[in-house]
Amino acid sequence: MPGNTKLQNSQCNWTEQHDAYCLENKISPAAKLLWQWLIRQGIAEETEPDLAEFNEWVTKHRGKGYCRPTLKAALAQLVELRVVQLVKQFTWRIVRIVTRPLEWLKPKKNLRHSQETFASQPSNPQSVEDEVNSSSNSSTSAASREEILAVCAEAGIFYHPEKPAKVFSYSLDDVLSAIGVYKLRSAVERIFNPPGWLIECLQWRYWEGWELAT
Repeated sequence: MPGNTKLQNSQCNWTEQHDAYCLENKISPAAKLLWQWLIRQGIAEETEPDLAEFNEWVTKHRGKGYCRPTLKAALAQLVELRVVQLVKQFTWRIVRIVTRPLEWLKPKKNLRHSQETFASQPSNPQSVEDEVNSSSNSSTSAASREEILAVCAEAGIFYHPEKPAKVFSYSLDDVLSAIGVYKLRSAVERIFNPPGWLIECLQWRYWEGWELAT
């Protein structure tokens, strides 16, 4: 339909809003350039870009391409921020993805704001405990809490064993999946708040559809 074509074309344009989103979320220059390139490949539909082709394009205009760790980190950052949904990873450079329209990403801001509110010290600490205890999964057994604390500590992520934390409202399997993504992400870029990052990973289930290929 002509209207859909017009909408598709408008979504494929890089705008000031894209620049603002990159600044707000501290997107690296390589990831920003990759996002711009992916937008031209197609929006809201499955594509199978080859990062080697992207690097050839970068070399043509920049004079030299990015190294493999930089390319992997750029893609990982876009996946983490939900800019792209990773459907399948064939090799480190060939993937099947869906690139999301900018409008689709806006709810992330509201969630991040609510997480910051939760992480800050409220005037009524009991409200935090009520929120955690009201979760349908908050009846985590003491044994499960110990297992979660143990696997997190082994990965270098630490939570207070006697204080409420959202990580305890997820299953051990989900926590292990999130830790798998954390290990890949932290191998290429420093994560300054591992406990908070892991909870965000659990909430958005970054590992879904991602075959953790090396």
